[in-house]
Amino acid sequence: MSKLARAITVALGTIGFVASAQAATFVVTANHLSFDGQLARKVEAAGGTITARLPQIGVAIVESNRNDFAARAGKVPGVRSAVSNLSLQFDVPTAESSLVEDFNNPPASGDNDTRFDLQWGSAAIDVAGAWNQGQRGADTVVAVLDSGVACQHIDIAANLLPDSTSFVPGEGVCHNTVGTFNHGTHVAGIIAAADNAVGTIGVAPQAKILAVKVLSGVTGGGDFGGIIQGIVYAADHGADVINMSLGVRGGLPVNGPGANEVAELVNATKRAVKYARSQNALTIVSAGNDGRDLDHDSGVELCDADGCYRANLQAFPAQLPGALAIAATAPIGWAVDPSGNLDYLASYSNYGQSVISFAAPGGDSALPGNENCTVAGITRPCWVFDLVFAPSGYAAVPGGIANNYSWTAGTSMAAPHVSGVAALIIGKHGGEMSPSEVEKILRASSDDLGKPGNDSEFGGGRVNASRAVQY
Repeated sequence: MSKLARAITVALGTIGFVASAQAATFVVTANHLSFDGQLARKVEAAGGTITARLPQIGVAIVESNRNDFAARAGKVPGVRSAVSNLSLQFDVPTAESSLVEDFNNPPASGDNDTRFDLQWGSAAIDVAGAWNQGQRGADTVVAVLDSGVACQHIDIAANLLPDSTSFVPGEGVCHNTVGTFNHGTHVAGIIAAADNAVGTIGVAPQAKILAVKVLSGVTGGGDFGGIIQGIVYAADHGADVINMSLGVRGGLPVNGPGANEVAELVNATKRAVKYARSQNALTIVSAGNDGRDLDHDSGVELCDADGCYRANLQAFPAQLPGALAIAATAPIGWAVDPSGNLDYLASYSNYGQSVISFAAPGGDSALPGNENCTVAGITRPCWVFDLVFAPSGYAAVPGGIANNYSWTAGTSMAAPHVSGVAALIIGKHGGEMSPSEVEKILRASSDDLGKPGNDSEFGGGRVNASRAVQY
């Protein structure tokens, strides 16, 4: 197995129908951005049971055991579409020193959070510069739509909101399995791990985390219905930023079998993102880990029992209108030379000028060899330190259970760095800003990498926390 395969949790690109033992699940979209009781009754008369109604975006989640439900519901006046819900396998408070007036970037920061010196990403985007200006994300809420979180982790618990919830049937929002990596905990920790004299520090350590579980903590899979509900829930529960470190390996079909149904599900998700923006919640997503040029893909040959065809694929959720897609950057040999370049485009990161909004630290394992290095008293193969270090769950230790931290890499790690910077910006401006204003500041303050201006690899640039809070 390659180092990259060991380091990055990726999706396997499978798509299937969501069904319970008794009934299949459907996403029903109305013609307009409403779904009143009268329309709901008509849909149920067609043979469905509404399990969730989202009048904010004109969508309902419906169960039915009728084989012809989609056709029947699709004929109801006022209904735009009724399609099977699809499951996707996704590419899976204050410290004692809080009154100290100055911070230094790692390495050798002297900070009393014991693992801060392992966070090269904090240096790359100059989080200490933002903290020195008094900005730590206070009065902001970041919703993490992911696989739940380790609710009792010492770096998560202090900032976790009690109305965190799950849209994965049979699974609660809290990840309680000892000895397993939890993607959502890693993402949440990058954003807002508390500055508490233990472990790591998030980009915005005073931001609050609204954990919204839309991916299974067991399989890493999720479905459109859960994601759509999760976005609306976050928007309605005070989220200023919605982070979706999700990605379907390869993408979703734009043409060929099933493409029309997928298009309707994507459209419903687009409505949810648009609604979130109307509630001043900015959606930030990972660009994907396929190493694809999203501007110039020529199509992929897909084959099944009915033959083969050339499919054009769209990155999801990276190509959702209204969302900011984030590419990943990384050093190559940071442990060998901490003063080196931290801004190489990660080898796996998707790119494309029409898609990428910004770039941020995501980590990589491009450094050859397995020689050991020691950083902050920790010895590992040198390439490991080029990954992103953050909370990840719990570990069994003699006599009990301990908080666990892990290195991993992906655009999943890049997106939360940007979400954290967005929280810093919003916090500076009183905890409420329009997404367009946040985007404007991100664009004005990011470091221009690559060719001048917006480019294929880094979009509007690699975010810079210190400069962002100067606007």
